[in-house]
Amino acid sequence: MGIKRLFSTNQKPAVRWTIDIICTIFGSFLFALSTHMFSAPNHFAPGGVTGISTIINFLTGIPIGTMTIIINVPIVILGVWKIGWHYMLRSIISILAYSISIDFVLVNVPVYTNDKMIACIFGGVLMGCGVGIVMSRGGSTGGMDIINKLIQRRFPHLKLGQVTFSTDMVIVATSAVAFGSLEPALYSLVCLFISATALDTVLYGFNKCKALYIVSQKHEELCHRIHSEMNRGATVLRSYGSYTNEERPTIMVAVKQTEYYKLRKIVQQTDPNAFIIMTSASEIVGEGFATGK
Repeated sequence: MGIKRLFSTNQKPAVRWTIDIICTIFGSFLFALSTHMFSAPNHFAPGGVTGISTIINFLTGIPIGTMTIIINVPIVILGVWKIGWHYMLRSIISILAYSISIDFVLVNVPVYTNDKMIACIFGGVLMGCGVGIVMSRGGSTGGMDIINKLIQRRFPHLKLGQVTFSTDMVIVATSAVAFGSLEPALYSLVCLFISATALDTVLYGFNKCKALYIVSQKHEELCHRIHSEMNRGATVLRSYGSYTNEERPTIMVAVKQTEYYKLRKIVQQTDPNAFIIMTSASEIVGEGFATGK
């Protein structure tokens, strides 16, 4: 079974559910491996329930997995009440898989404490990949993900990213007090950044995309060159200048990041007076785009 077929949304419900559970368990295992090998032994507390459990483990000796389950019990109950069973079931599986992995499966796996920055990088990558795999199948790792979602529902004017950042900062600041040093908190911030980057890569892929809006009177010539030289399609939008009230067609075209500079060169050669607006697109879906050269 190919990768594309494996992650297709056209499978039968039972097959899709089985794949969801396998991916959730595997992603949670990677998350646990990150905590066991890199973040916990180096006193990193990169936000979330994992960060809280790491702090409590340092202060009391209670295993991180056990503490994760204890903290998550009231959160899961609240999540079932406010969000529903369908979403929370995957979260429960993820929480159990993470806790069992870190307290039992990985207990004899050696930890890395030689270089904090290396631990920070590899811990962040593993964490982001693990959480990304879980989220890509419609689940979550539980804990603060659920709390953050509920806070954002209560205060819809706040973005989920803002809420997550705020709660993580509180936990990171607490870790500085608990560990008696600012250094672990600073490394935790770096680990958080790397984790977020890895998570985005898993969810949206390595292939960053650009969407360009090109305002030019030479739209026909530009479209011809885009078709012939880049093998890309384009959409021409009817538009007009608000000041001159003259019609100025706008070309909308999506390209891969590696193609952006070639397209900009074509525009500059064809119409040096063209007005270009370029935006980043995390994902572009459509026939022909993924396979275009």
